[in-house]
Amino acid sequence: MKTNPLENHLPLIRRPSRYLGQELFSVVKDPETVGLRFALAFPDLYEVGMSYLGMKILYHILNQRPEVWAERVFAPAPDMAGLMKERAILLPSLESGLALKEFNIIGFSLPYELGYTNVLNMLSLGGIPLWAGERKDEDPLVIAGGPCLFNPEPMSGFFDALVIGDGEVVIEEILDSWLTWKKSGGNRQALLASLAELSGVFVPSFHAKTGNPPIIEKRIIPDLNLVGYPEISPLPYQQIIHDRLSVEIARGCTRGCRFCQAGILYRPVRERSPEQVYQLFEKGLTRTGYAEATLLSLSSGDYTCLNELLSALMERWEMEKVAVSLPSLRVDTLGPEVIEQILRVRKTGFTIAPEAGTQRLRDVINKNITEDEILQTVQRVFSLGWRVLKLYFMIGLPSETREDLEGLVDLVRKIKKAVRKKGLRFEIHVALSTFIPKPHTPFQWASQLSMEECLERLTFLRSALMDRHIQVKWNDTRQSFLEGIMSRGDQRLGRVIYRAFQKGSVLDGWGEHFSWDNWRQAFEEEGIDPQTYLKSRDQQETLPWDFIHTGVDKAYLWNEYQRGLSGLATADCRQGECNQCGVCPALKVKPLLFKAFDVPSGRPLSFYPKESVRKFRLLITKQGPSRFLGHLEWKEAIIRSLRRTRIPLTFSEGFHPMPRLSFGPALPVGLSSQGEYVDFQSYGWQTTEAIKNQLPGELFPGTQILEVSEVLLNSHLPQGQTHQYRVELNPSLLGEERVQEFLSSTSWPVEKSGKKPGIIDLRPLIQEVSLRPGSGGTMTARWLLNPGPEGEIRPDIILRSIFNLPDTVIQGLNVVKS
Repeated sequence: MKTNPLENHLPLIRRPSRYLGQELFSVVKDPETVGLRFALAFPDLYEVGMSYLGMKILYHILNQRPEVWAERVFAPAPDMAGLMKERAILLPSLESGLALKEFNIIGFSLPYELGYTNVLNMLSLGGIPLWAGERKDEDPLVIAGGPCLFNPEPMSGFFDALVIGDGEVVIEEILDSWLTWKKSGGNRQALLASLAELSGVFVPSFHAKTGNPPIIEKRIIPDLNLVGYPEISPLPYQQIIHDRLSVEIARGCTRGCRFCQAGILYRPVRERSPEQVYQLFEKGLTRTGYAEATLLSLSSGDYTCLNELLSALMERWEMEKVAVSLPSLRVDTLGPEVIEQILRVRKTGFTIAPEAGTQRLRDVINKNITEDEILQTVQRVFSLGWRVLKLYFMIGLPSETREDLEGLVDLVRKIKKAVRKKGLRFEIHVALSTFIPKPHTPFQWASQLSMEECLERLTFLRSALMDRHIQVKWNDTRQSFLEGIMSRGDQRLGRVIYRAFQKGSVLDGWGEHFSWDNWRQAFEEEGIDPQTYLKSRDQQETLPWDFIHTGVDKAYLWNEYQRGLSGLATADCRQGECNQCGVCPALKVKPLLFKAFDVPSGRPLSFYPKESVRKFRLLITKQGPSRFLGHLEWKEAIIRSLRRTRIPLTFSEGFHPMPRLSFGPALPVGLSSQGEYVDFQSYGWQTTEAIKNQLPGELFPGTQILEVSEVLLNSHLPQGQTHQYRVELNPSLLGEERVQEFLSSTSWPVEKSGKKPGIIDLRPLIQEVSLRPGSGGTMTARWLLNPGPEGEIRPDIILRSIFNLPDTVIQGLNVVKS
């Protein structure tokens, strides 16, 4: 098994926990027993990719096959990418450290267009030719899936094959094709030819020979309950974007919002049975220790058995303070029962998406909610204890006028007035995004605002909504402009993407890394006017993505576009007659709903005896990989470890209950410790022996339990202790004269930064400094530190000031605290 090739370089970069691997529940196999190495690649940072459900599903399905090993690869941040280039390190996987070029298949997930240059960056860092036509037989097969590929043209030149639609079954067919091809000993073209025969797979280079791409029908899973779904996935060390257990309760939506691409791509609605959802919650929460779980779907409030399922979940998990959230809730599905269940554990922010400020414009986009419903919902949730309201709106919707913008301002003011009547503290967060006419939606023929028009409208709204209770945020108009171009582009954009990448464009979805200048120059050099992609289209015009069939008739989409411009609503087919969109007969599938919930019998009760609370103290290490966790990351990992043991922790009161744990001072990232104290409170029937038996010997790599003891309930963590620090050094780097100068001094002032900056005197704080021969010709530097009122003194201050070491050396040292 390879070691992590990045491990020795982690002290040199920010957020090293992105690159650690070794997470709990990650899959490690013997390379000698597998016949296919599959890299699941996500073109963004770890914290984004680890939040993506599609990747977790495929990781589970692929690793169920004994002959396949699926591993994860994410885009490195610029500091790590620069270091890899400088030191000729190929992009490795998290599980085994295998370089990307050594895998048999690389499968990218493409959920959003601003990740396109990240694909090229990962291929380049992995030692793989960027253009599909330049790859040889020995190169990995590079494929992709995800919603972006319902218009595959902009990125088609970089991939060998593309999956259109649900990937759970077709990915296994691709594996079978590869394994058969490998046995046959054919060339790369033979493999591509076999993939082109699979339903839902588009092979750009193979089909380009015909001059006309074939019609590609999306793949669809008729019944989610019959395909693999992960009970658990690799448990991240760091806080990721969606840091919670996620269970998909349904796929598809029938609401028919005319701007919503997902509402078309994933039709028809297919619900997961409430019994399966309940079991996934039970196993997932028990094994991971998450304190929050979410019921995922495009419109969670439409789930048929939602009230019964929520009630059962909260009855099971309320005592353990697990919060259940429901993203994508519509105000017309928020009955009192749903709201009361959500608030049983904690109240954070509450989100409503009116999308438009006037009823006229909401009718245009088929957002069938009224102003009264919005105001009633706001009043209800604030009366029940919420204090933060998030509102989502779009600007630039088809037929939008100045009156619609003024209506948006008026609606926000009415919401503020409704909340203020309650006499409570409150915040209103208004998020504004630019409307992008996505492929396969009724608005695919509409135009998109220019950057100048966007800025003009945003400036008006920001000025009109200036208020200490209202925060207004919006997406970068340049990023929205680029997203619109990429989503509606053709094959010519492949050269633009390549040029932008060559100019340094990566992580375009991150504002601090986005460079519009790079893209502007790339368009100019390719002789392409980007604005042409955002103009309105005629009904007769052939669109670049027309050869991809979602099952929804193009004629239906055009009719919906015209109905929208006329202000006519289209009813939800779940509630009434079929709207004749065409998807069910075209794909030979039908909606799947569950109208009853058989709550499992004999389910565990969330009840603990009411004896007096007791406090326990752990002495644990922070070494090896765990030394690269930030303090908050380490704390959360320990809390989840305790929750997994089912020790009945006690919680704080209030809107956001938290386990009653106490931690010592934060350790700098990279510092090893042979003993850190953690106190926690639990219900009194626990004993130290029981806790020792319940807790694993090692909570996660590098964090080992040394002692468990009971302490008085009113006791505090040990403070002001003297600690010894040691570090192995190259003798040639040491300034021994400087050490002697320190020992003979009476004061040693140094500057300290951080939360309490200022000048401090090190001399009375350092009891002893020594240099002794170490192993392998090194010297061991030791010092005893007695913390003063300034708190812990970071080792880098000591090493810089007393041992006269430069920062470039200090960054790579493994300092051990004991």
